[in-house]
Amino acid sequence: MERDVCAGIQSCIVVTERRLTLNATEATQARTRIGPVQIGVILLALLAGGIHLYIWLIEGILSGLPQEQQMGPTYQFLFVGNFFGYLTLAAALYLPLSLLTRFRPVVRVLLIAMSIAAIASYFHVGFYDTLGNATQIIEALLIALLTVDAGMSSPSEELSGR
Repeated sequence: MERDVCAGIQSCIVVTERRLTLNATEATQARTRIGPVQIGVILLALLAGGIHLYIWLIEGILSGLPQEQQMGPTYQFLFVGNFFGYLTLAAALYLPLSLLTRFRPVVRVLLIAMSIAAIASYFHVGFYDTLGNATQIIEALLIALLTVDAGMSSPSEELSGR
């Protein structure tokens, strides 16, 4: 009976060591390489999100204008949505969480799609100013850097969660 207990304990120790090894491996795989391209993506996403938050605050709720002269609630919702979207997607793209690693290609595509939608909606509305033009340049650079980042990352590594 002691042999069975010892065998059970050894197998328990092996299983525990394996779990610790897997967790350490998963943590290593979850880390992202942060280089100049990734720093650029993070900064541009934060800048674009910050500009959208600024526009929402200054042109929207803090403008001091009467309600009928402020930007419409739909536009306010879109500006605040862009702020949270850029912030959330940039975080999901580069935070070293093993849960997010397999979704990075999808997150990258969503961030590109959101930038394209923001550029298209800017030209659709037709209200052009210096801040808006600068934001479009930032979003175009963000698309370019995200494309470069996608080319630099290995699809097999991202799909397997490394």
